[in-house]
Amino acid sequence: MFQIVFITKNKVRLTRWHMEACTGGLLCTIAQHVESMSRNFHSDVVTVQVSAVNPAKAPRPPRALRITNLCGRIRHSYSLQFYNAGVEPMVIKTHNAFGLFETLLSVHGNLQTAQNRNNTLFRAGRSSSGLLLIIEHAFDPNCVHEVNMHMLVANVRLAHPVNINCQYLDARILDAPEWTGAMVVMGEEQSYMKSFKLSRVCLAWQETLLGVGRADSQLAILLNVSKSGCINIFVTIGKETPLTLGVEHTYMPMLDALVRFVDKYT
Repeated sequence: MFQIVFITKNKVRLTRWHMEACTGGLLCTIAQHVESMSRNFHSDVVTVQVSAVNPAKAPRPPRALRITNLCGRIRHSYSLQFYNAGVEPMVIKTHNAFGLFETLLSVHGNLQTAQNRNNTLFRAGRSSSGLLLIIEHAFDPNCVHEVNMHMLVANVRLAHPVNINCQYLDARILDAPEWTGAMVVMGEEQSYMKSFKLSRVCLAWQETLLGVGRADSQLAILLNVSKSGCINIFVTIGKETPLTLGVEHTYMPMLDALVRFVDKYT
């Protein structure tokens, strides 16, 4: 296995991997990346460094884009005991910085009811189908007024590592026309991860990917890009979005476009 480091004239440095031992295949791979980088980074590749690497040190294989977390709120009628009798023994008391909650834990997600007892938050949902199932089991459907999703999280791992010190991705994100508000979020983890906050996401761009009905002027996105090539995407949804079966998959075109954007400039 070979590690190939490309350096452009404008100091962009990228690393790619080549698994085959064939010299012809290696040269073909180098030529393809040189052409792609020159086009994407608007600068010629001036240095190519090739070194043999122990396969045990290779980066982890790529992982397809997937939804990992759904969060939202259930509005329901006030009641001193609104959980169905069958799940009441599994309800526990929990306390955090936001106060005291009655919490129901499940493999599909967690429900947290605040002391005002007018709404219940759902957290760590794996899918809309699983969340709808536990809501059906936990509540009398006549008491539930509406169920809305306000955040989803997606994860993907690129086929290549990311050079965190390279500022080219930062520049492209800050200048991208798809959003008019973008900033680099600094933190202690900046040695192994970059974070980008995208606000005021262009409605026309959203409509192209999600459709007119799903476009949201309050939509906000947080991108965490690690040096291993792992990307976590946090999408905060501002408008009322009912939790319906498969609703999370309607956001996949936008999530996929974000992944392609990062992949192109890393």
